[in-house]
Amino acid sequence: MNNSSHLRVIIVEDDLDLREETELGLRSLGIEATGVADASALYRELVNKKYDIVILDISLPGEDGFSILRHLRSSGNMGIVMLTARGSLDDRVQGLNDGADAYMVKPVDLKELVSVLHSLARRLESRGAERQAQQPHPSSPESSSWKLSKVHWTLMSPEGISIPLTPKEYAFLSRLVEKCGQPVPKAHIIHAFGGDIDDFDFHRVEVMISRLRRKGKAITGELLPIKALPGFGFSFTADCVFA
Repeated sequence: MNNSSHLRVIIVEDDLDLREETELGLRSLGIEATGVADASALYRELVNKKYDIVILDISLPGEDGFSILRHLRSSGNMGIVMLTARGSLDDRVQGLNDGADAYMVKPVDLKELVSVLHSLARRLESRGAERQAQQPHPSSPESSSWKLSKVHWTLMSPEGISIPLTPKEYAFLSRLVEKCGQPVPKAHIIHAFGGDIDDFDFHRVEVMISRLRRKGKAITGELLPIKALPGFGFSFTADCVFA
């Protein structure tokens, strides 16, 4: 994001008319906007394209907006604006406590929404500059990344504890580390296993992941940062790199 006039915004709204109205309105004011109807469509978009800000409804089919908010906040640094008809104090407090940058109650004037987006964009740029200044050198012992070794087939925790991996565990984790912090669809994981998406028994993968989590907990004493995205796939929610 070079400046707030070159924003890439994704709108998650299941009301087609409102979604298209918001999308077209933002585009008319110079903001690159894309609209989707639910969590699965959002995660698919985030696999293929980087967005600066998500505008997020709460009452969505399938995974609701609060759940999406918590996942996005745990796995990345994009801006999050809640735009919803739910205006109670409890909902506002929950949204802000879960990590939303702004909470707006429908209906909103398009100019007010754009003003909030531009203000948030400036804050995101400032955050990014601060993180870059504070980030340790990759070779620094203070680095907090999980490291997946291509040579030894191990996953090393930020504390330097090594977890040995089976071939299937390595194949699974390599897909997640390639897209570190981003959602990875089941189809990509099936492809890593050399399977056919039409007749692959994904339950075998879920059993393998369950064993991997137990092994990681036993060796490191902490839960592996692997998050299941119901109906879509998985993501690695902590900093991670290939070693």
